[in-house]
Amino acid sequence: MERDNSVSRRRVLSAAGAGVTLALLAGCTEGGGPGENNTTGGDNETTGGGDENETGAGGTDNETEAGNETGDANETGDANETAAGGSGEWEGVDEIVLDGITEGWEGVEPAPIEGETNPTLILTEGQEYDITWENADGQPHNIVIWDDNDEVVEDYQTEIIEEEGETQTLTLQATSEMTQYVCEVHIGTMIGEIQVESGG
Repeated sequence: MERDNSVSRRRVLSAAGAGVTLALLAGCTEGGGPGENNTTGGDNETTGGGDENETGAGGTDNETEAGNETGDANETGDANETAAGGSGEWEGVDEIVLDGITEGWEGVEPAPIEGETNPTLILTEGQEYDITWENADGQPHNIVIWDDNDEVVEDYQTEIIEEEGETQTLTLQATSEMTQYVCEVHIGTMIGEIQVESGG
């Protein structure tokens, strides 16, 4: 009788152990499933967070760049420059120097006419000026001051000279009648304007 009882107990214990083992295995499998889902969920949340951060940063960068471009619009404010050769640059000038060549009178002095062909001479009414010119090409030239009717003003003219390097100086007092200076030999090319302004 005792032997039968011990066999029975072993069987019961074995069966119970097998059941517990199966229950544990089932629990691990079920636990693993939700764990994986949670991990995936976590990954998705992280990825979503990254996207939001990138979008936010992009927006901030774009706004900053736009602001900088708008700030640079003030460059056009520097466009106001005073034109060279205005009457203000002729203040204190009492001598004008020219080179005489067949193609035209070439400005030498003062600075506003330097390098210009047939430059406009800006004179102040009543002021005395010396116009000095050099024969720069060995051709016959002279200088004459004309009025609106192409007539000589108050006999302001010089003799014709032909020697290259020779110079002449014409001294005059500026009057409102003066409108042009010319070479009588080359009227078609050697002719420039005179602008006489009233004195202060």
